[in-house]
Amino acid sequence: MLRVLGVLVGLLLVGGILGIAPRADGAIAVKVCGSGYGHGVGLAQYGAYGRAQAGQNYVKILRSYYRGIDLHRYLDDPFVRVLLEQKGLNDSHDVVVASGGTAQMVNLATGHTVALGPGTYRVMYLSAQKSYQLTNVSAGEQIGSYEGPIHFEPVSGAPLGYAGRSYRGKLRPEVSNSKFYLTNRLRMETYIRGVLPAEMPSSWAHEALKSQAVAARSYARATRGGDLFDFYADTRGQVYGGASSETTATNKAVADTAGVVALYNGKPIRAYYHSSSGGYTEDPSYAFGRPVAYLKAVRDVDPQGRSFEKGVNSPWTRWSGTLNPDGSAQLDIGSIAGVR
Repeated sequence: MLRVLGVLVGLLLVGGILGIAPRADGAIAVKVCGSGYGHGVGLAQYGAYGRAQAGQNYVKILRSYYRGIDLHRYLDDPFVRVLLEQKGLNDSHDVVVASGGTAQMVNLATGHTVALGPGTYRVMYLSAQKSYQLTNVSAGEQIGSYEGPIHFEPVSGAPLGYAGRSYRGKLRPEVSNSKFYLTNRLRMETYIRGVLPAEMPSSWAHEALKSQAVAARSYARATRGGDLFDFYADTRGQVYGGASSETTATNKAVADTAGVVALYNGKPIRAYYHSSSGGYTEDPSYAFGRPVAYLKAVRDVDPQGRSFEKGVNSPWTRWSGTLNPDGSAQLDIGSIAGVR
């Protein structure tokens, strides 16, 4: 999910209108007008913001978008694995120990540890030896080769760094199917701290942030599981920015809802969410091709019939634009032959 977008990004036409307009070069452009942005299913983020501004708490916000749910607080805080990057077998991953911090590399096969001071540490996989080679790039010296599996974990100071961002928990390089993966292993609640500010602006109302935290946690609980990792860190799942994304406001929203998950028939729901409903959410039958009991199309307006999103100046309350008649790379279509 992109920031203030949805699990799947698309164009939602609520009461959309198609028209034909001549272009300066004489070609016919297709004019499009509509409301909303995203797949339209489940919680509308701008709608949640508007509802919070109107005085609704996060429980009422969630029940407005997910029908027939119960809220349950889990007391456990399971580990999850987030894929940070997938590379080729001959590539490498650079793990950074920040200035003033310490860390260690742990050989999980033997229990042997290697103390790491501040610096950049490059790990490569040597296919012929079936081992992981560790080099201190900052000092220009090779540390050793290890059969593995291995992982990196902080000991003191700041979280570990990777690709310009910092991540709490452990970083694990792993080879599978001729690919070289790097995953972040951490607790569920800590993972949600890295998701919330990447999916909703931290400046938004606290009850809106809490509703997004529960939605993200519910989606994670419902979808967790995989051979090498549980979640992607991008729009293929929920956007995850690690410790670098965390803010005081979003961390408080996570803490204030710690462990709270939306359930339907006793099971965590796939709490889909999107940017803007345009005043009416979508039935998943039309977005994903199948009905879901707790996800119904709902009118997203206040008692006076006004869109909650308009009150918080959503840019998607009403919009318009044109489609190129000669084709569109974004929509992956050829020349437009006609509009119906």
